[in-house]
Amino acid sequence: MCGICGAVSVDGAPAPQDAVRRMRAALAHRGPDDEGEFAGGGAAFGFRRLSILDLERGHQPMSSDDGRLTIVFNGEIYNHPELRRELEAAGAKFKTRADTETILRLYERQGPGAFKRLVGMFAVGVWDSAKQELTLARDPIGIKPLYYNFDGKRLLFSSELRSLLAGGVSTALDHAGALDYLSFGKVHAPRTILRDVLKLSPGHFLRLDASGLRLTRFWKVPDEGGRRPETLGQAEDTLDRLLSESVRGAMLSDVPVGAFLSGGVDSSLVAAYMTRHAGGRKVQTFSVGFEGAASGVDESGFAREAAAHLGTEHHELMLPARVLDRLEESVAFLDEPIADSAILPTFLLSQFARKTVKVALTGEGADELFAGYNRYKAAWLNERLRRLPGWTRGPASALARRLGKGEVFSRLPYDSAHQWARATAEAQPEDLQGLLHPDFWQASRRGDPLDWLKDFDGMGRLRDALVFDLRTVLCDSLLMKVDKSTMRASLEARVPFLNVPVVEYALGLPADFKIRHFKGKYLLRRVAARYLPSSIVWRRKHGFIVPWEAWVRAPRNPVLDALVEDRTLAQAGLFDMERLKFMRRELAAGAPIDSGLFFRAAILGLWLQSLARNSTMTAP
Repeated sequence: MCGICGAVSVDGAPAPQDAVRRMRAALAHRGPDDEGEFAGGGAAFGFRRLSILDLERGHQPMSSDDGRLTIVFNGEIYNHPELRRELEAAGAKFKTRADTETILRLYERQGPGAFKRLVGMFAVGVWDSAKQELTLARDPIGIKPLYYNFDGKRLLFSSELRSLLAGGVSTALDHAGALDYLSFGKVHAPRTILRDVLKLSPGHFLRLDASGLRLTRFWKVPDEGGRRPETLGQAEDTLDRLLSESVRGAMLSDVPVGAFLSGGVDSSLVAAYMTRHAGGRKVQTFSVGFEGAASGVDESGFAREAAAHLGTEHHELMLPARVLDRLEESVAFLDEPIADSAILPTFLLSQFARKTVKVALTGEGADELFAGYNRYKAAWLNERLRRLPGWTRGPASALARRLGKGEVFSRLPYDSAHQWARATAEAQPEDLQGLLHPDFWQASRRGDPLDWLKDFDGMGRLRDALVFDLRTVLCDSLLMKVDKSTMRASLEARVPFLNVPVVEYALGLPADFKIRHFKGKYLLRRVAARYLPSSIVWRRKHGFIVPWEAWVRAPRNPVLDALVEDRTLAQAGLFDMERLKFMRRELAAGAPIDSGLFFRAAILGLWLQSLARNSTMTAP
């Protein structure tokens, strides 16, 4: 695990080494153990390392024996021992035990075809000096981020957006990106919050040479056809085996490994598999709770119960109820604003765990694969009720609304990605007009803020909703939160539910294996019941809830009170500051206005303040 960055010139000029060194310095927290650089021809690479495998010899950048190929790599490849044996049988000679060298040797033989063979998480840069060609690749699910800027002559790339700013990239806001964020609480790939920075989309590789830049998808969710039907019991056995193998692979490390344990079924099942593969050693587990919080918010008791049942060595971090007063601390290290109140507790838990371990396994991805959220019940209903003769917004839709609550049910039926996106959005465009400065609002509406939806097909089935959220909510919000929070603490997070074999299998399962008796994650719970008590397995879906509503509505909140009076924020020309002040006053008075919209605006405002403190803001 590390931070990578680089620059490539396509006009024959040398790559800007000074810019790469500044970018590398900005990544120091991602790799405190080692650093390295490479410069040759039109390319320069930078590297910071958090040593996990082959602690002595896994130095990067790493070059092929003939010096033609040079690689920088961020992530972990869990099937690299198998790939290594295959390559050795074909005559490859290895100098290290690092998975970086496995990727390099595989790329020598298969080129970009190597990326679809990798099981794990990765962001990779490869320079081919003979072809004067750069290749960048990002793992199929988007676990590891990769940002880039291309001005037609020079491309800069990095593991973090703020590292690119250290390399001289403009801080000009992207109007559509800001609208995207305020509508959904995240910015969807390939767009970012900044005009001149893009994210490489998951499952894609980019190639750049003198002829230009080309993007190619190397992985997509496979079609459903061709799978032999299984009984529920057979599926339970298969899923048990796949998850066990995935967790075992994710434990591959030369340093201590632990797990984040919330007490929910996902993280508890990961910890259960870890205890099976720990060779008699006690698994280290870590949870976070909130002092004085109600049971509907604090899950630490469930985490203790799971830890006691599994016999782990459990560590508990209790946070004050007003922990969000420190929100600026976490917003400052976010590359992009993410409207998730769990960002700060995740970072503090990562700092806490880092005192004991260097790697932590988490349960991210299970909800998106096995239908854990309430909105998936609406998609499940949609799949069934739309088969009825005369399916309209009449009787069938009324039935759906009686069975569920919220916009996602009231907007049934869904037949397109646009309809699903509108139903699951945090805010509609018309909700944002009064909040944004009139000039910014007009500029943001010139393009299509939903152009990222063009890659999605129809939206009639539960599977469509899961794939949609896998590529949006999970990739652009939850995984970003985990990456930034853990890496800021120099901790590597691994997500065994998101190994490609597990993802492909889960998305091919029938809907009634995932939702049954109107309860989500049915098959996963059956697997978990083999290892965990029923009080953990069948309890109601909770999620990582932070008491942000009370924080936003507090009569006295120094962070928010200062924010709405901030001159830097006013000069950015994004918000109608009088409207922002009005919302703050109304919330403090207990008025029934949209607290979620104000919270998203506050995160964005704090992010802009942080950006302004560390760079010169460019007018949008």
